[in-house]
Amino acid sequence: MKKTRVSGSQKESSNRADFLIDVDKSYLAYSLPVPRPFVHFRSGHFPAGTITQKHSHSIMAMHGSLQGPLTLKTSIGDYTLDAGDFCILAPGTHHFWSNSGTHTAATLSFLIDTDHPGSWSASSGVVEACGELRQLVQDVHCFSSSGDPDLQHAFWQIADQLTIERPWKKLGVTGRLWTFLSIVLERLSPDSGNDAEHDVAQQIRRLLLSRVNDRLTIADVAAAVHVGATQAKEVFRTTFGCGIMTYFNELKIWQAKRLLCDPNLTIDQISSKLGFSSPTYFSQTFRKHTGETPSDFRKQR
Repeated sequence: MKKTRVSGSQKESSNRADFLIDVDKSYLAYSLPVPRPFVHFRSGHFPAGTITQKHSHSIMAMHGSLQGPLTLKTSIGDYTLDAGDFCILAPGTHHFWSNSGTHTAATLSFLIDTDHPGSWSASSGVVEACGELRQLVQDVHCFSSSGDPDLQHAFWQIADQLTIERPWKKLGVTGRLWTFLSIVLERLSPDSGNDAEHDVAQQIRRLLLSRVNDRLTIADVAAAVHVGATQAKEVFRTTFGCGIMTYFNELKIWQAKRLLCDPNLTIDQISSKLGFSSPTYFSQTFRKHTGETPSDFRKQR
């Protein structure tokens, strides 16, 4: 079988915005822009016989299989991935793909810049999550989503975003990426599954991240995780140090800031898109969290 090798530079670009080896773009199937800490959210197609050039990333990487089998060869070991399997690689881990099968394989990947998480608020939990990832991912961690319904659902939810037929929505992509990573963090945690209250709090956070554009009440949240409203509020505050609605509104305001940079969207449209009951309530909430109105924020951009 003739081997196909992906051409590329031996060194990573010195430009911090480009963390990937200059791999032959013919293997790139689809790519979406994503906010920090995520970088280069993309899928790739590798014909039978493909061997990519050995390389590493200066930040954490997630590489998964959409259609396998496909082997991810790393400096730690070799991992054969079938559809739904993926690996999280620590920064600096040398690796390359090898498709020794007889049909084209497909991959899903993104990088995570845990040292530069972006402009998320402290109460969002993003900075904390990045810190946890740095502590827990020291080499290569591989997962199979089969037999793990939550992980399987989250994996294919993000995979579903990387189809050219699907209209791109930054809100949906970001929420699904964080839902996926939240579950990965739970699986990586040494005490995963031992703390029922912590598990409930994490379920609530995943729900809020995935439904940031919806209108939710405490009762809705509690019902979704099958606990009472009082218990939901208590376990969430104990785990994350803030109330459920405070956290939810922080997520909405972060998304609002990004949407306000789009001159084609009116403030009324942004309010509706993020599930606020009225533009007035949206403006009040925005001002409470930022100290300025949406209009003032937009004028400064």
